[in-house]
Amino acid sequence: MDIYGMILSPYVARVVLTARHKGIKHKMKMPAGGLKTPEFMALNPLGKIPTMKDGATVLYESGVIVDYLDAKYKKKRIVPAAAKDAARARLIATVFAEYVQPPTLALMRQRDPATRDQKVVEEKIAEINRSLDVIEKLLSGKAWAAGAKFTIADVYAAPCWFFMSVMLPSFGMADATGGRKKLGKYVAKLKKDKMVSGVLAEMAEGLKNFNPGR
Repeated sequence: MDIYGMILSPYVARVVLTARHKGIKHKMKMPAGGLKTPEFMALNPLGKIPTMKDGATVLYESGVIVDYLDAKYKKKRIVPAAAKDAARARLIATVFAEYVQPPTLALMRQRDPATRDQKVVEEKIAEINRSLDVIEKLLSGKAWAAGAKFTIADVYAAPCWFFMSVMLPSFGMADATGGRKKLGKYVAKLKKDKMVSGVLAEMAEGLKNFNPGR
């Protein structure tokens, strides 16, 4: 199976985490010539990453790929079988993806103090804190985000946490968890887990290569 994209992308990282958790053999690659070549656009007419090629099956959009992998490769499922548990895991994933990650990534454009819009920074930090308060209520307080097992919630949360840990200290949040107890416990789990911490380390290396001056 080929996964087109770079590990630094949180969207690509979701797919990689799913594949590694489930033990799916895969290769990561960037399309020769870039995302807008006729060859790559034939695979993904949106010209974006991630894109996955599994035999004759070609898919794009991280959420679709993650669901496909979980449905096809049934060992170590990341979507719980029980409807209530599945909904809880997906809710945590959605809050991270839709309410924490976007304002966190928006801060990347505010890193330079010379061009920084302090009003935008304050708005984004407030938005992140409101969303993390919700996350704190939703987290299971157990080993993983939604309970005792690794789920789709962790697939979405871990890459989001990477960018939180990189960006928020630059804007006055030395502790990117904001002192939230369950979130702090969860982050400690991410750092200890061999598979997840490996992906986070690769993302960090990717950031160095992407922006060597950081």
